[in-house]
This record gives sequence, structure tokens and C-alpha cells, in this order.
Amino acid sequence: MDQNDSQIFESFLPLYDVVPSTWEDARPFLIEQLKRISTAVNIREIGWYLDEELLSGKAFVPGLSSVNGQTSQTFRQIFRKVIIFPGLTIGLNTQPHGIDIDYNFTLVAMFGGATNDAAFTGEPLPNGVDTVSYDATNVYVTVAAAYDRASITMEYLLEV
Repeated sequence: MDQNDSQIFESFLPLYDVVPSTWEDARPFLIEQLKRISTAVNIREIGWYLDEELLSGKAFVPGLSSVNGQTSQTFRQIFRKVIIFPGLTIGLNTQPHGIDIDYNFTLVAMFGGATNDAAFTGEPLPNGVDTVSYDATNVYVTVAAAYDRASITMEYLLEV
């Protein structure tokens, strides 16, 4: 695949209306187009937000990794996990995340939301007042108002 081709960074399926007329010329063309279609289908973001670790379908900036003793740049897969809070009280709230956080762990994004069913209100987390953080075992959410339920989504890398 041509490195200058923007197709490698897009999830749109390519359109082709011209194929070489002989099989000898068409075969490599069709193989390359099938590779592009597979890449376009597989690189999309997966819409599952579950309370277990799974691949998000996103790829992160290439990092150095060793393959057969040689160093090469490869895109790194982003994992996703949703941490469910059964409710939030005013102040600090703690929930275990169950993620193996060590020197290979790199946080990419952390976001969530909280809902108050009685008042029909909610808010994104974190925001200007409320905070979200984590350590090796727990996720911490500090809020100024109480909520019936909340969730925090963590997206992360599991390699350097």
C-alpha cells in the first residue's frame, strides 16, 4: 500500500470502476483492493462499551516494537473498559477497575457521565467542578452533587 495514500487513515470503503482486463494484471490489483477493503472495515471504532477489557478498534500512534529481533514501527491497539458506579455521593467515590496497571499501561482517554433519575439531570465527567482519576486499583470520582448511577470509560494501551 502506498504510504502517501490517505486510505490507510480512513474507514471509508474505496470505489473502483476500472479493473485491468487480463487476469495477470487484474489479480494483483484485486488483491490490493481486497486488502484496502479489509483494512477499511477493520479499522473502524467498535461500538461496544462493556465492563470488561476489549479492543476498541482504534489504533494509536506507532510505537517501537521488536519483531524477530528487529525494531519496526507498528500501530498500537487501544483497549477499552467501562467502570460502572452504582451511584455517586457528594464528595469522593471509589470503584475498583480491575485493569492490570503496570509499566506497560498508558492511559489514552478517560471520560464518563452521571445521571440523577429523580431530578432528570446528568452531566459529563470530568467537568469543570467534578474530577476523575485512577491509581493501580481504583477509579476515583469526586462530585458536588449526588447521582443515581455513573460510568467511566477508560481507553488505554497495554504496551510501551
